[in-house]
Amino acid sequence: MQQTEINEYEISIKEILLSFKNWFVYILKQWWKIFLVGLLGILLAVSYRMWVPIVYTAKSSFVVEEGKTSAGGLASLASQFGFDINGASSATLFSGDNILIFFKSNSLTKETLLTEYDSITKYSLADKYAEVYGLREKWAESKRIGKEIFFKTNQTTPLTRLQDSLLQTIVVKILKKELAVDRPEKKATFITVQCGLRDEKLSELFCRRIVKKATEWYVESKTRRHRINVERLQKRADSLELILNGRTFYTAATQERTLDVNPAATTAAVSLEVSNRNKLMLSSVYAEVIKNLEIGKVQLSQETPTILEVDTPELPLTKTKRQLILYSLIGFIIFSIFSVFYYTVKRMIN
Repeated sequence: MQQTEINEYEISIKEILLSFKNWFVYILKQWWKIFLVGLLGILLAVSYRMWVPIVYTAKSSFVVEEGKTSAGGLASLASQFGFDINGASSATLFSGDNILIFFKSNSLTKETLLTEYDSITKYSLADKYAEVYGLREKWAESKRIGKEIFFKTNQTTPLTRLQDSLLQTIVVKILKKELAVDRPEKKATFITVQCGLRDEKLSELFCRRIVKKATEWYVESKTRRHRINVERLQKRADSLELILNGRTFYTAATQERTLDVNPAATTAAVSLEVSNRNKLMLSSVYAEVIKNLEIGKVQLSQETPTILEVDTPELPLTKTKRQLILYSLIGFIIFSIFSVFYYTVKRMIN
């Protein structure tokens, strides 16, 4: 009984090997058909690669150095291990993943697209984008739109509903596929921005300006409170200076009139004394305001962050290469595998 089971096992192995040999011989006989299918794959892969437009990639990187930190030694040590003691690691626009979300905001992208492309055509970046990607022709041929749409850079009136809707489609496409923002390390302040568009100059300008807009917004939000305080103190100081100058001239005129008054008139010097007292009080208030103004200016300079651009987009930009050999090899392999699978299934059915 055991010998019979061993013989059946040996026979099954021999059958499998024989079937594999017959299948291999059959596939070798079909080599020229498989080769022709592989050539078809090469043709289709090269055609697809030639049809795909070239994308120009602009890259910018910058470092943000905070003006002043309020965390002590223990709080700084705790923040390195992910703990936040009494708000030691205060959240800012560029802290954590905030910068990644901010760069992907619709408002920032829209404001960047409405900047000027060049001074000759008066196109905005959105107009150039619509021209390069063929959107303007599609809009003109559309039954719902039926006309060419432009986005002016110096438009004083708000965008129309149609303009805002079409601009939003451009924004969504850029944020989804063509703009990448990354922080190499979570604790680092080094930020890289990459933009890949079909027009070289458009890609360069968009990358430069979105970084510029973002840094301007960051500095604005970071220094807004101190800047408003400095402006308020400056207005107060200018107002007190005018009043003090007027009081000084009035005191001098009063003193000049007192010299010609009869010395026996004791009340004649009262107005001079009151004027001197008011002048002294104004001088004290003015000195205090000037001191606070200078302190505010120092605090403003301390809170203003330093933004250093490490890399900026430079022409010519990096472009996607037409790797025809690689695409040809991939097309040949995929189509050859499919043809082998086809002939295998065909042999099994027959």
